[in-house]
Amino acid sequence: MFKGSTKMALGLLVSIALIGCKANQSSTETATVSMQMGTYTTAKSFWLELLLPKAHASVSNLKFCFKRLRFKTALEDTATPETSEDNIDFNLGEVTIDSQGTYLSDIVVPKGIYKRVEFDLEPDCVSGNSVQLVNNNGGFSSSDRITIKYDGELVIDGDGTLTLDTQPILDAMNSYNGSSSSIKDTLEAVTGTL
Repeated sequence: MFKGSTKMALGLLVSIALIGCKANQSSTETATVSMQMGTYTTAKSFWLELLLPKAHASVSNLKFCFKRLRFKTALEDTATPETSEDNIDFNLGEVTIDSQGTYLSDIVVPKGIYKRVEFDLEPDCVSGNSVQLVNNNGGFSSSDRITIKYDGELVIDGDGTLTLDTQPILDAMNSYNGSSSSIKDTLEAVTGTL
């Protein structure tokens, strides 16, 4: 047990530490980032049409059910996304990904340098699916939790717009036929670039 002055000194140190933590929390600068999925095309070049006329399907409808978003610094552990402190609930519901680009939401994040942006798709929407896809091969859906990652270096030093490259996702979904792998495996194999 602590005696009189030792208790008082310990109490004073704890108080100073708590005040210091509170001061650091309030001085964290944030920025508002307008999140959007970029434009994409399902059109093939004339030469690709000649080489792969019908074997290469094209997406006519793609819907994602967004659950959460994470901005990762270089030092963060990404092994347990559910317990990460940088999770931003991103409950947008079901969003149709449009070839002209898709506005998602404005979010507030701490200013800083990030090495990865991830978003989770989960079956929390009315449809009960995390992904719904229609391409020339048919209609497909998934109720798996799916994480899509974008790697690179993202500097957030003020308000702005972050447009995520959608083309790699569409390229993967264009030829999806359900026989070689799951939608989850196909989408999680895609890595976008910041």
